[in-house]
Amino acid sequence: MNYIRTIFDDICKNIGKKPILVLYGARQVGKTTLVKSVMAKFKNPLYLQGDDPKDALLIEGRSGRELVDIISGHDLTVIDEAQKVKDIGIVLKLIADNKKDAQIIATGSSSFELANKVSEPLTGRNRKFYLYPLSVKELVQAYGARVIKNNLEEYLAFGSYPQIANAKTRQEKISLVKELAGDYLFKDLFLFGGIRNPFTFEKLVKLLALRVGSEISYSELAKEAGISRGTVLNYVILLEQAFIAFRLRPLYTNKTKEINKSHKIYFYDVGIRNALIGNTDPIELRPDKGAIFENFFIAEMIKDRAYSGRNSEINFWRDRQGAEIDLVESSNAGKVIAAYECKWKETAAMPAPFKNLYPRATFTAITASNIVDRLVIGERANNRYNQ
Repeated sequence: MNYIRTIFDDICKNIGKKPILVLYGARQVGKTTLVKSVMAKFKNPLYLQGDDPKDALLIEGRSGRELVDIISGHDLTVIDEAQKVKDIGIVLKLIADNKKDAQIIATGSSSFELANKVSEPLTGRNRKFYLYPLSVKELVQAYGARVIKNNLEEYLAFGSYPQIANAKTRQEKISLVKELAGDYLFKDLFLFGGIRNPFTFEKLVKLLALRVGSEISYSELAKEAGISRGTVLNYVILLEQAFIAFRLRPLYTNKTKEINKSHKIYFYDVGIRNALIGNTDPIELRPDKGAIFENFFIAEMIKDRAYSGRNSEINFWRDRQGAEIDLVESSNAGKVIAAYECKWKETAAMPAPFKNLYPRATFTAITASNIVDRLVIGERANNRYNQ
């Protein structure tokens, strides 16, 4: 099934507002399918694939005038997997500087800075978009809420990459998620990330996967992985740049102190996380089901914030006595605060210390029974999504 991606209309509306639109996302997340859907709206688009040496050579090392000549006559130019093109940042800058009305979409499985160490920034010339594994909203739009609710445990085990979501059997899903979590997903990191020891890197990624939902110590991770603390932090940043994992920082009123506080690490896709630790068992059999469920919800909130364009901060909260909240979204300079606590089955209440600190904050306990409604329609959950 070709899914209707949430950002499709947003991308279409922004073509022409900036010379370059950049679509970031991990490998196999659906970038090519999305841009080809966008291309179908144009009369004479040009599609160049960075993975194809012939296409890459067509635009590598060209002058601005030559690049303009190549794209002239096309109402849209797509450069897919653009990080494979040598000095792609400079190529895009030359196009933008020499053709102010250019309409370019470039996609990348990792940031251009990671892939090519570009020295010429595209500041002011581009608009960035991010594509993630399928969201619950996108899945509901494709299959209906009842189907997603009935199959929630499947998404918690295998995640929601499009190819995996389309797989018909459990065994096929196991094979696909293992394949994706292997070298394929990390291919660009190994090629461009300056990783000298892939074995050590993979060991660190598995350690992070095992610590999902827990505050991490970079020093402890360094000791276990046999590398320096600085290397651990660099590897975590690489994982973020490749859209595989992300850090969640604590909610702290003193921003200087917040920098030194522990982080939590989550994966954009719980299926990838499960495959990395070699466990895709059903959720009910898992001792780590709480961490999986928490990761799933927080990743969905990250997607929703990105797609909706909300200008907010997402953090976790914990006090010195151990009271904690899994996710806090704050906006309007901290005047609007929404807190969420994830519990697989049981419910939860707002911790008294948090309520005392933030008396105007709203609180929602997220459980298996309400997560789909909360993610799809938030506080307006009602029966029309149970059809």
